[in-house]
Amino acid sequence: MHTTKSEPSRYMPGLDGLRAIAVVAVIAYHLDFDWASGGLLGVGVFFVLSGYLITDQIASELHWEGRLDLKRFWMRRARRLLPAMLLVMAAVSLYLLLFDRDRLPSLAGDVWSAVTYTSNWYLIFHHVSYFESFGPPSPFGHLWSLAVEEQFYLLWPLLLPGAVLLLGRRGKTALAVIAAAAASAVLMAVLYVPGADPSRIYYGTDTRAFGLLIGAALALVWPSARLSAGLSKGYRIGLDSVGVAALAAIVLMMRYTSEYDPFLYRGGLVLLSLCAAALVAALAHPSSRLGAWLGCGPMRWIGKRSYGIYLWHYPVIALSGKQVNTDGPEPLRIALQLAVSVALAALSYRYVENPIRRRGLAAVRDGLFAVAASFASGLRPGRSSAPNRRAACLSVAALILLCVSCTGGAQPLGQGSAAAPSDGAAGVIVDAGIGAGDHSGGAGTAVGAGGDGGADVRPANDHVGTSEPTAKPTPKPTTSASAKPPAKPVRSPSPTPKPSGSPAPQQGAGAGEGSGGAEAPRSGKGITVIGDSVMLNVKPYLEAQLPGIVVDGEVGRQMREAPDEIDALESKGQLGSRVVVELGTNGSFTKKQLTKMLDALGDADEIILMNTRVPRKWQDTVNDMLDEIVSDYPNVSIGDWYGESAGHDEYFGKDGVHLGKTGSQAYAKLIADLLGTKR
Repeated sequence: MHTTKSEPSRYMPGLDGLRAIAVVAVIAYHLDFDWASGGLLGVGVFFVLSGYLITDQIASELHWEGRLDLKRFWMRRARRLLPAMLLVMAAVSLYLLLFDRDRLPSLAGDVWSAVTYTSNWYLIFHHVSYFESFGPPSPFGHLWSLAVEEQFYLLWPLLLPGAVLLLGRRGKTALAVIAAAAASAVLMAVLYVPGADPSRIYYGTDTRAFGLLIGAALALVWPSARLSAGLSKGYRIGLDSVGVAALAAIVLMMRYTSEYDPFLYRGGLVLLSLCAAALVAALAHPSSRLGAWLGCGPMRWIGKRSYGIYLWHYPVIALSGKQVNTDGPEPLRIALQLAVSVALAALSYRYVENPIRRRGLAAVRDGLFAVAASFASGLRPGRSSAPNRRAACLSVAALILLCVSCTGGAQPLGQGSAAAPSDGAAGVIVDAGIGAGDHSGGAGTAVGAGGDGGADVRPANDHVGTSEPTAKPTPKPTTSASAKPPAKPVRSPSPTPKPSGSPAPQQGAGAGEGSGGAEAPRSGKGITVIGDSVMLNVKPYLEAQLPGIVVDGEVGRQMREAPDEIDALESKGQLGSRVVVELGTNGSFTKKQLTKMLDALGDADEIILMNTRVPRKWQDTVNDMLDEIVSDYPNVSIGDWYGESAGHDEYFGKDGVHLGKTGSQAYAKLIADLLGTKR
């Protein structure tokens, strides 16, 4: 048997504490907690940790043995990462096969790319947005980060020994690694386009490598085995001070940044990685008090299971989430999602991950049989018979085969036939998807920097719903405590009082006196509405209430496209003096883009900006920006669709975004009431 002369690895409990912080941040981000808008930065922390620990291990073996056993290294990585991931994929595939079979075809690409650790490039080449997608999310959408790490694990053991051999000293090698990290960071900054979907640079191995490489450079100059516990009090205080400052910076970035912040892609993620490296340096040192504090019992427990928690939490959230939710957060559902995620991760850690790390793949049969026995017959782990162990092994093999084969038996949505309307009602406009690329959003469409990612399905011009719940089309006042506060008032050139019969409080110019009993304008001439696919849902009802109105809607339209569309409408003589703009469904935009659109409408007498309700992270960003801009333009007001639709799940289709008949009627009524206040 081959034995290694390398120094035994030293357990660093503080790093488990850092893992706990990172995974909690990621989960909070995926649960849409307001205080974790930058929780996605937890992935960046994981990258730095992985770069440090893997390079520390490789460099130690090179130093003591003079060579790196690649087979042994890759086998260790496989035993550490593959079993838990395959278990999650098998369990999710089986669940979908039993309870939601229609979603399986759209996940075929996700499964194959995850098994081959190419998820990130699969998503890039199929133009699947991490941030801007509709429909139920893919339960495997989070595996892109594991692909980035695994690609690093594959290439780094080949590159690092050559660099050490060529450059000789660790310091020189570290400088070369830092140069490579800088190149990766520069590439991210160069490829970033403000206002466009940043998924390409968020997913890319080339544009995310700097996090791993910064951690690797730290390992070359700060090897864990050479850190002495005999540090003087002054140095220890300085070390912990650096760690505390770095931790504070990381927490602040997680709290106050978001995925749409240009700062992240133009140095912010690099700053995060540098702070994470400084924190790792402090936590890795045996003299660090901060390491002992972060390495306390509960933090260690979470940190040791952080890989499994990361793997399980996203499928649990994706499969148990409520797609249409106009009532705000559901604490009980969130608590159950967290409990199930942690419980599954704990079982995986005890019966799959740990046994395989210690005893190899042969431990799978015993571990999974123990789980099955515990639930099915009450047998204690370890009392299984040989036939039962063989049956357990066959079951595992069958599940793994299932997760890579059951998704390929049916035709993916969007290939060969159009999708049905999302809520069964005629007249609903939905995005049909793009076949293999349509997996981030299940049966929905990823709408990224390129605009519309799918086909525009336009049913026959029959606007009678066939299966939608009946409800009064007139919006009612919003009193739900969970609803977002109404848009803030804006100074109106000629405000008029509004009667008490108003369907909901509306602020600003052009929203002063609409009421449920007020007549709509006798003509829609001189009125133009610019929007996206949501407005296509509303169009026939608007045209019925306001004959002559111009409604210009397009699937996937973004704010950055609006100025060109305004120019086109003006050249055709279709741009009225009163304009309603409904944009923001497909993604966020910058203040500069919004200002450019408003400036293009500078001659308009009245502009109404409709805020949005979309179950995606950019909803509040869009609505807040609209609220902020109205004070700069006296002819601009807010149409509060967010408030009007609160508590009305029946307005929306299955994707929680597009409208059925009742919702379309309510939206049209709201616009007509807003326009009816100034005639």
